Amino acid sequence: MPTAIPVLAILCALFGLAALWFYIRLKQAGVPLADSSTMLRQRNDVLESVLEGLGDSCLLVNQRQDIVFANHETHDLFRTSGQLHGRPLAELIQDQAILSFVARVTKGNRWQEEEFRLGLIRDGSLEERYLVVSAAPVRLFGEEQPDHLRVVIRDETDRHETEQIRKDFVANASHELRTPLSIINGYLENLLDGVIDDPVMTKRSLQTMQKHGERIARIVEDMLTLSKFESASETGASALRQSSFSCQECVEDVVDRLGPKIEEKRARVELLFPQDASDVIDADRFYWDQIFFNLIENALKENQADGKLILTISFTRAGGAAIMRIADNGVGIPRADLPFIFKRFYRVAKHHSQTIKGTGLGLSIVRRAIESHGGTIAVDSTLGVETAFTIRLPDLTEADLAGQEP
Repeated sequence: MPTAIPVLAILCALFGLAALWFYIRLKQAGVPLADSSTMLRQRNDVLESVLEGLGDSCLLVNQRQDIVFANHETHDLFRTSGQLHGRPLAELIQDQAILSFVARVTKGNRWQEEEFRLGLIRDGSLEERYLVVSAAPVRLFGEEQPDHLRVVIRDETDRHETEQIRKDFVANASHELRTPLSIINGYLENLLDGVIDDPVMTKRSLQTMQKHGERIARIVEDMLTLSKFESASETGASALRQSSFSCQECVEDVVDRLGPKIEEKRARVELLFPQDASDVIDADRFYWDQIFFNLIENALKENQADGKLILTISFTRAGGAAIMRIADNGVGIPRADLPFIFKRFYRVAKHHSQTIKGTGLGLSIVRRAIESHGGTIAVDSTLGVETAFTIRLPDLTEADLAGQEP
């Protein structure tokens, strides 16, 4: 039995030699074996199929820097239409740094990769994008030497933005926590230096420390809530504890909880909900408690207690969506601030931020909670007239009810 393997190897070698001899004899006899051009075409078809399936932009260019092949991701990245085959690479990529990089790779004849920052047109406006470009020589059409260049362009803009968001979040969170901690430590030093012997100053110090300690706790709680909602946005509806509940009842519970604040602001709350029980939504009740609480509380905090504030919360259904609108007739939000109000720690009224008890995370939590349900939120404001937040939640209830009608 141990001699079986060597014998098998010898037989395979003999078979290979016989096949080679047979191949040579056929060639000498002039027997056509295969159409080499067909084989090359098939190989190139396979190569193009592989490149077309890549998730990044991929091009093949010849020695004259003309495009030989471009996959569909290239059209998506550069917002092009029509045929790119045969066009100069400089017509597609008008950034001189990238073109110089491609020329260096062609001359050096080896793989290289670099990152570039350039502006690309998106929906009629110029957007800054971060592109990682790698290039390497390849052989096509049966040439012995590399006759083309493979250029792969990977859009890393989202990664850069995520990294910048992380850096901004750490910087802002550190700033927001450092201020109350510095105040608490300052009063502790005063107490240790002898102020503790003065009952009046001791009580005032402890009250101030308690206020800022509560602020730290609120910031931490909001950051944990935001982290939870962001995780839910990434994992989808599977992270939600969905149930059917009345949206009006949810709002009424929030208004009851904010009763003291509403009385303090001498505000009036108006609820405009349908009376036929069609305000029921299928969602995570905990999330929507947070959404309505943050939006209503934010309206109360940002306006004066002059007895003129009116909050209006309405609910309608249209176009297969549940639409909720939370509006107030307060001071409003400057139009320049509207694009940024959902950013973490962003505050509009910076001139009185020290008197407003907020963490700057409320609207970020609102947006994340709504997005985790597949919904959207938009805001519009006219100074001194109205500020309105409009929530659209995809909802099949209306269509289902219509389908059940006789």
